[in-house]
Amino acid sequence: MTRKAPLTLSPSIRREVAFVAVATVIGALVRIWALGRLGLVHFDEGVYAISGLWAIGPGGLAGLDPVVIPYAPPGFPILVGLAYKVFGASDVAAILVSVTTGALAVPASAWLARRTFGAGAGAPAAALAALSGCHVAFSRMALTDASFLLVWLVGLIIAQRFLERPGAASGVALGVAVGAAQLFKYSGWTLGAVVPLTAVAIAVCDPSRRGADYQRRVWGFGVLAAATSALVYAPWFAFVENHGGYRGLLAHHSRYVGSLDSWFGHWRLQLEQASALSGGWGWNFAAWLPAIAGAILARPDARAWTRSRRGLVFIAVLAVAVVAPTFLWWLGLGWLVFPGRDASPGRRLLGVAWLGLSILTPFYHPYARLWLPIQSLGWIAGAGAIAGLIAPQGESMGRFGFRSGVLIACGLAALVQGFVLMRTPSLAERGMGLLAPTDSLRNAVARALGDLPRENPRLRLLVRPPVTFYIGGRAEARIEPDLDGLLRETRDGAWALVDLAQLGQSGDLATTSTRLLERWEKVGVYPTSLNLPTLLDVDPGAARRARPADAEAPLWLLRPRRSGGER
Repeated sequence: MTRKAPLTLSPSIRREVAFVAVATVIGALVRIWALGRLGLVHFDEGVYAISGLWAIGPGGLAGLDPVVIPYAPPGFPILVGLAYKVFGASDVAAILVSVTTGALAVPASAWLARRTFGAGAGAPAAALAALSGCHVAFSRMALTDASFLLVWLVGLIIAQRFLERPGAASGVALGVAVGAAQLFKYSGWTLGAVVPLTAVAIAVCDPSRRGADYQRRVWGFGVLAAATSALVYAPWFAFVENHGGYRGLLAHHSRYVGSLDSWFGHWRLQLEQASALSGGWGWNFAAWLPAIAGAILARPDARAWTRSRRGLVFIAVLAVAVVAPTFLWWLGLGWLVFPGRDASPGRRLLGVAWLGLSILTPFYHPYARLWLPIQSLGWIAGAGAIAGLIAPQGESMGRFGFRSGVLIACGLAALVQGFVLMRTPSLAERGMGLLAPTDSLRNAVARALGDLPRENPRLRLLVRPPVTFYIGGRAEARIEPDLDGLLRETRDGAWALVDLAQLGQSGDLATTSTRLLERWEKVGVYPTSLNLPTLLDVDPGAARRARPADAEAPLWLLRPRRSGGER
């Protein structure tokens, strides 16, 4: 009986795996930096933190709060609830879900890049993901986006496998991946949509896969994938139907959809936001330099770049990437959408995904976090470009499709756009850096509760959901829907806690404040500030304007004015 030879990895693979492991650790450390100073800031964070309380309620998952329905499917609240079971219910536990899934996106990106572009592409993708300022920012918040991106990246890998070898097993796996993506974001359906679109692109552009057998398998097992996806998503669909109906949910989200007239403005805003969230030149340099070094480490046999013009291209790519954060978007356009005739199905899939998302996303309200999937495809495109630069001349012209002209065009476009979208640095200089503390709201709520009168600790609330989460059961509280509700008189003598970030949702802040103080007397003011991602959601144009005061969102503790004048 012959003994099987042990599985051995080549030195190149071992080096690349080691680099990806180190990048993952670094990415985790950056995301978990000063964990104790992280807190809930964003409106939606409070909703998800409250929704995760199913884990400590009597009904278990069946007791999931339907309040989450307009915000997101149950995937992220389920993970938050599981974190509560392990660490206890707290803001940090909810944020740890994003920290963990954000760190796991680093090896997922490396895997996707390597299987798309081959040896040398995994390491730079890992570096770009680990130190992506935009991704780091959202990985330090209790939002759905870091978790969704991990599911999205893994789903793309599974979709690539399906298009390469369509079959029953790969079809079921694709269906589960698409269903899982839909359980984290309502836009998860896009993962499923890009697969048939890619199949059409393959049939048009790839003669070797036009055969009837391949087409029957990809479309036949594609139906199996669609049915599997529907089964995975069906329980949440039924839940929504039982709590207001799916038609109402679609009507709610349709209010955020723009038109062709608003598309260009939204696209420009989202690129400005991506630039603001990049962290600036220091962050960009810290990501791109190890990305290039990692590729060289993984392919020490590929030295052609040192003896040709590609060395100069290397330097030019690094310089442009550092000063023009939108370079990633332009790389996606040049490196993924136009892959060449010999492109693999996996690369065509990424091109279709990039193009589809780049067209669809600006139709929606310009939330900065919606750009993350496109940003991640930019990491993959950047990794492919770097891998093409270091590969031997013959290999780079074939498998990697190295085209210096494409890189030059992308770089010039990013530079021109960068000069137009120059981001003023004062936001970061005023404490709004990507790693700035976000615990001001938690501290403010604790101080306000300490100042309540002990004889009547009732509160009427006009606040962001995170404030409601922080109050918990520490005071008898009633949530008011808007300013008009707070202006209605009650006879219980309850005080009020007002969040100026929430008050601003009722109209012009100066006007609403004047109306409020006609009925209420200010007792305490507790400073809080919005972090950069939250500020960009409140005011998408803040990426361009240098108004750090816009980030100030204090809490006011109020008591009713006595009839006849002030107290």
